[in-house]
Amino acid sequence: MSDTMSEEKNVEYIREFNETITRAIVAYVNTDGGKIYVGLDEFGKVNGVAEPEDVVAQIETLARTRVKPDPTPFIECKVETLENKKVVVAHILRGLARPYWLVDQGLTPLGALVREDNRTVSPSSTRLQGMIDEACESRYEDARCYNQNLTFQYATQVFERAKYPFGEETFYELGLYDAAGTYTNLALLLSDQCPSTMKFAVFEGTRENQLHDRLELSGSIFQQYDDAYGYLDHYNRSYTRLHGANRGDFRDYPPEILREVLLNAIMHRDYSRDYKTIIRRYHDHLEVVSYGGLPSELDFDEILLGVSVPRNKKLANVFYQLHFVETCGVGIQKIRQAYDAYTLKPKLEASCHFFKATLFHAYSQQLERRPVKESKENVSVARYAPVKVSIAPVEEPQPKPRPRATIGARDAVTVDARRPEIEPTASVRRYNLSDRERLILQMFNTRDALTCRDVERELNLSQASAAAILRRLVNSGRIVLCGAGNNIWYRRP
Repeated sequence: MSDTMSEEKNVEYIREFNETITRAIVAYVNTDGGKIYVGLDEFGKVNGVAEPEDVVAQIETLARTRVKPDPTPFIECKVETLENKKVVVAHILRGLARPYWLVDQGLTPLGALVREDNRTVSPSSTRLQGMIDEACESRYEDARCYNQNLTFQYATQVFERAKYPFGEETFYELGLYDAAGTYTNLALLLSDQCPSTMKFAVFEGTRENQLHDRLELSGSIFQQYDDAYGYLDHYNRSYTRLHGANRGDFRDYPPEILREVLLNAIMHRDYSRDYKTIIRRYHDHLEVVSYGGLPSELDFDEILLGVSVPRNKKLANVFYQLHFVETCGVGIQKIRQAYDAYTLKPKLEASCHFFKATLFHAYSQQLERRPVKESKENVSVARYAPVKVSIAPVEEPQPKPRPRATIGARDAVTVDARRPEIEPTASVRRYNLSDRERLILQMFNTRDALTCRDVERELNLSQASAAAILRRLVNSGRIVLCGAGNNIWYRRP
């Protein structure tokens, strides 16, 4: 490397850390992004910094406290070595919430700085107003992703099941690539590296003081959807009602409504902030809370009428193209219509930042309140057992000893340590086998290996439910996952 490096429009050198870095940060997020090198003088000569990690922390603190809106999602600081000396490099992307401004100057030309050539300057009043007007059109899913090392193992399987091509042309068509051919945040959401997660909690009673199970769902947004539905389905109790010669089967929550609630939470969530989607399952109701309130152009009554303005238009289009949803704007109506015959209706709440859907399993509550002497119906309830079948005793295989990691204190959560390329998607405690899980284990009595398709076909399950049940059996050590990609199969330990 040469002794000096030339300073350019998108590169700035600062000899040592000082608060003038804040001005450069504002200018870069307001313009086209850039890099700030701390440890180089104005001529590009490398001097290095003594405590680079401290400098990284100071830059992040300055950005968070001295600039509005918060630009830290668009800043990545790294320590690099140039000419055997440590320097700090702040990579800054163009922000989504432009204009950004210095807190002590406010939203004025003196505060909302921009970059021109290799200088940080104040914009004209006209340019500043144009930035304000343009901010209304900026979307998280369109922005360039920080992480350009993405993989799509789970998404590939989803697209293949839908018989939808998943190559470079599709990436441009759906918006996973921007015009420059780099990954967007939409690609990040679909990738295996998706940073946004869901939290799932099961409570025995009607309040938070009787925790039964908890876990965090990660991975591709498709994988989180499949896992979330799989766990909700596992805890979705079923009922059989006999009235004379007639028989009826019921669930706490209609499965299609669970899917609608999850899809709405995923498609309309605001992913620009790190707020997790929360799913809470209580004895008598279910809550799904997602970050992202009502669109500014709609009020709550219009949402209930079926008017839809997707926050993430391209993400919604992906789900539409893959046939997860039929059309936009019908989800809320389907949820409400499914409860027409019930006394307890779904409760939908929205604030400027959050949306909450509460479902009540009215049917089971009516059964529990009904005096036996006043009813000629015979009702049986299967607790956490969605399928009622006659099962021969199955000798459960004893899993081989495995290293385990423990999370939590009062309610210990354990995770099997497996091969690094096959990471568990959620932390699952030991639990009693469900009927479906027993049937799957029983299937191994007549064969050495199973695939997800075998389970779907023989138990008449959806792909999402079969995959979630198999994943629980793998995480508990009762079966072993083998292969990769499209050639995944399962065997006894």
